[in-house]
Parts: sequence; C-alpha cells; structure tokens
Amino acid sequence: MSGSETAGSGRGVCAGLKVLELGSGAAGPVATKYLAEHGADVIRIESSKRPDFLRVLFLTPDSKHGVDGSPMFILLNPNKRSVALNMKHPEGVALAKRLAIEWADVVCENFAPGPMERFGMDYETLAREKSDLVMVSGCLFGQTGPNRSYPGFGAQGSALSGFNHLTGWPDRASAGPSGTITDSLSPRYVALAMVAAVLERRRTGLGQYVDLSQIEAAVYSTSEVQVRYSARGEVVTRNGNRSEQIAPHGAYPCLGEDRWLTIAIWNDDDWERLRQQMGHPDWAAEPRYASNTSRLAASDALDQALSEWTREHDARDLMTRLQAAGIEAAVCQEFREIVDDPQLAHRKHWARVEHSNVGSLLNERSGFRLSETDGEMRTAGPNLGEHTDAILSECLGLEPGEIERLRTDDVLV
Repeated sequence: MSGSETAGSGRGVCAGLKVLELGSGAAGPVATKYLAEHGADVIRIESSKRPDFLRVLFLTPDSKHGVDGSPMFILLNPNKRSVALNMKHPEGVALAKRLAIEWADVVCENFAPGPMERFGMDYETLAREKSDLVMVSGCLFGQTGPNRSYPGFGAQGSALSGFNHLTGWPDRASAGPSGTITDSLSPRYVALAMVAAVLERRRTGLGQYVDLSQIEAAVYSTSEVQVRYSARGEVVTRNGNRSEQIAPHGAYPCLGEDRWLTIAIWNDDDWERLRQQMGHPDWAAEPRYASNTSRLAASDALDQALSEWTREHDARDLMTRLQAAGIEAAVCQEFREIVDDPQLAHRKHWARVEHSNVGSLLNERSGFRLSETDGEMRTAGPNLGEHTDAILSECLGLEPGEIERLRTDDVLV
C-alpha cells in the first residue's frame, strides 16, 4: 500500500506515540522504523532543496521518478509520513519547531552537532517550552568530545570502532565488514533508548535527552577483544574464517561458481563424525589430525585437504547431510536464497509493500515478534512531501489558504 489514507499511527505497542524525525541516511531512520512498524506515527521532515542522500542512492540518469524512486529510501522508511519544509526559510524552521513542541512526543535526529542548534531545535531550547519532550541524537561520535563535529558515515565508523582491523586475512590489508556496520548496529540502541525514555516519562512526567554515539555502540559490540586487551594487553587481529580454539573451522568451496559451505568442528567427537561422512579418507587418519591441538597446528594443510572433498559436493546437499550427522554446517547463502529462505518465510520476515512509483517491493520486518500486538507493514516509504498538507492541517491546524501561501512563498519544498 502507499498513500496518506493508511500512513501514520497504526496498531501495536507503540500506537499513539508521535515521533518527529530529522536527519538522513540509515542510522536514524532505521531506529524509528522499528517504532513505525509497531504503531507509532513517524513524521519525517524533508526538503527537495537538500534531499536525503538515500533518495538519490543508486539512481541512474534515466530514473524517471527521481527522489521518489529510490528503493533504498522506500525500504528503510515504511509506515512513515513525509512533510516538505524548507529549513533554510525562517517559516520552515518555525513550522518544524511547532511540530516538535505542539505535536511530537519524541524528536529523533542524526545530524552531527550544529544543525539542530542553528535551527533553534536543540534539546535545551525545545525543553524550555516542552518539559516532557524526549529527544534522541544519534550521530557518529555523540554530542561531546573532541571529535563531536565530525560528520562521518558508517564506513568511517566501522574503521574507527575496530571492525576493519578484525575483518579480512592476516597477510592482507583490512577488508572491512560488508555494509556500514555502525549504521546497522546503532539504530537498535537508539530504538531501545527512545522507548526507555518514553517509559520513564510515563512514570515521572519528565522528558530527557538521549545522546548516542554510533562509535561507542559499535565498540560495545567488540567487547571480547576489548576485554582481552584490557586483561592481557593482547591485540586481536584478523584471521580470516579460522578460529583460535578449534579446527577445522572455515568456509569451504563447493560445486558451482562461488558456492561455499561453513563447517565448525568443536571437538574430537565432531571430527570423527566428519571423517565418517568423508568415508574415512587416508589423509584424515594422519597423526597430525588426531587431536584438536594438532589440527590447529596443521590448519593450512587441513583446510586444503577438506576443500578438495567439499568441492565434489553441492553446498546445500552437503549442509543437510552434515547437519543430520550432528555437525555444524551452513551454506553461505547469496541474497536470492535469503529472499526464498523457508525459515524466514515461516516467520514472515518479508512483507510485500506497494509503492506508487516503484511498484511491489519486499520489505524486511524487525527480527522479533510480539504474540499479542505484533507490528505490521502498512505502507511503503513515502514520496518526498507526500503528506505535507495533511500534516500541517491535522497536526498544526493550518487552513488550506495558509498552506497554499506557504507553498507559494517557497516554504513547503
């Protein structure tokens, strides 16, 4: 579905919660996406003067719908409404402030420090007029410290938080994790902090400011390596797919082009099961493979020999066979397989939405289910300013003539 008649507040545990969103990219919008899926009314403030970069990501010169045809934006912003305000115009800023003070329960933004203060929409300013306001800022470094003003993105975040140092092969340069890892991790923390602050307001009647650093959220996710350095001064680095504790452990080639199967052998009993599945080849009986300790020392030769065996098999067939024998194994699925994955299908992970320009798209639901009041995908991500008139009328009480005047004066763009 797409259209103002079904956007806005829906059913779910967040029904009735009103969220005003400013910013761009993924880190902020993904956080509010969880709330919108579970019933919150999320309004995005946007402008064609400076559109969200996700609205132009992957567009080609012949993309006929322009900023209203980006699948990435559409998929990251379901169930939301969009109001187009020129934030370089004083009246545009005034309308945004009115939405924050008169309408919103929560203001969520992911700018680097600076823009919200210039708009007069920083927490201190807004809280003077709305003491129960919950506001969340989720930029790369947070609102304090020497690097606070650096307007970075997830690629820098993954490097600065240590992920790149851990990802890749020991004899090669860092590869870095796929995607923008901090943009994927931080929204989970933002959503949790946002809901926690709303719950605290219900108890005390007071709002508060949530200052989240994407870097810190990512560093928290590498706690094992941080503890090892803290305790022993040990600097853990990239080691491909291998484990420091067990062997074999890795991704092994299978029949077909770029087909791989991951296998983890946790102990000598697992190793004996794998030997049985391989038909007890002579090489697997060599003394250097008799114990986990000796297998770790001979990992290079072990991986090469095991790869020669896996290359003879279909990845999915071999996965099924090894799992049935009690061995941990999983196909490295490509994205066509993920879309068709029967486990995800069973849990209704994918929801089909219709967009007025792009057509039918599969959208991902959050990875949790609520037994009594589960979320829903009601609409695809909005076109830029799709709900401007309805929002200004319903939320701020503006008359049609005034809305038209604002449009003529270049305030609503």
